[in-house]
Amino acid sequence: IVNDILDYSRFKRKKLRLNFSQIDVYEKLKEIIRLFEIQCLHKGVELNFYYSKSVPKVFNCDKDRLGQIIINFLSNSLKFTSNGAISLSVDLSPNDEDYIMFKVKDTGIGIKEEYLEKLFTEFGKLEAKEHAELNPQGVGLGLMISNRLVRMLGSKKGIQVASKYGEGSEFFFEIPLNRQIHQTDEIIIEMTTEANRKVPKIPVPCDCRRILSVDDNDYNQMVMARFLRKMKFEVKPAFNGLEALKILENPRAAGIIGCGLKHCTLFNLIVTDLHMPLMNGIDLISHIRRFPEPIGCIPIILLSASDEKEQVEDGYRRGMNAVSYTHLTLPTIYSV
Repeated sequence: IVNDILDYSRFKRKKLRLNFSQIDVYEKLKEIIRLFEIQCLHKGVELNFYYSKSVPKVFNCDKDRLGQIIINFLSNSLKFTSNGAISLSVDLSPNDEDYIMFKVKDTGIGIKEEYLEKLFTEFGKLEAKEHAELNPQGVGLGLMISNRLVRMLGSKKGIQVASKYGEGSEFFFEIPLNRQIHQTDEIIIEMTTEANRKVPKIPVPCDCRRILSVDDNDYNQMVMARFLRKMKFEVKPAFNGLEALKILENPRAAGIIGCGLKHCTLFNLIVTDLHMPLMNGIDLISHIRRFPEPIGCIPIILLSASDEKEQVEDGYRRGMNAVSYTHLTLPTIYSV
């Protein structure tokens, strides 16, 4: 939910970035499948993965954004599928062999025809009782964002849907094998190499539903807390990097109690401002990444009021997971 909100903010400001590099798409998708295996097993749903031999395993793409789209597809399928199977397949497009088709198919409850047009609209959460009960915390941004990302990756038609109510759904899209890199006034696209980034291992999510918010601005803390609590998250504020480190080093002294799971991280996410007294966001990221697992692997989002490219790249090198170039749009989103 937090990632969707931040991406929505970037779209509004036309500041969402793509980072193209030569990536092993096959290995990336296998990682994603492993994330969903246990959840599917607990639910009694079969999970299948097919990658055609005709499709190169390595090609030019944005690894994180492609993964975000596939995770959104699989998450939706898992929410609305109580038995049967979910499958992820990758093959050459039947219409153009220069394009690759990614498809997620499920045997879930399906979608009624009258709801299909709403899927890709802003805050287009399906309010039908059967959907709302299975997805009570959704905000209706995931598919809208995924559709825009798919087009940014080079798709001509965006996300396509085939669904039959009571039988299941298929979500699929096609992107080019040889994506032409260009820059427009609306979308900033960057080329990067894997060596430029220190990508931390993502821990298995625990049941705490807690976020550590690090910002020296009282108003920003209030807005963040109001919004995230509405999303059923507990928010622990820290007003500078040193205070955040003290909380992570001695959570019990700060009144933080874990969920009891073996892999408990205490916090599902850390959101930190860039400019703060005593210790800024970049230095905080470095210190957190020195913690042992699982605390040292908690996902971190850096908030910056301006596009400070060098500091942002430094943040990625030190191990942050994402950046939002403004947190001032969060009150706007909250008021919609």
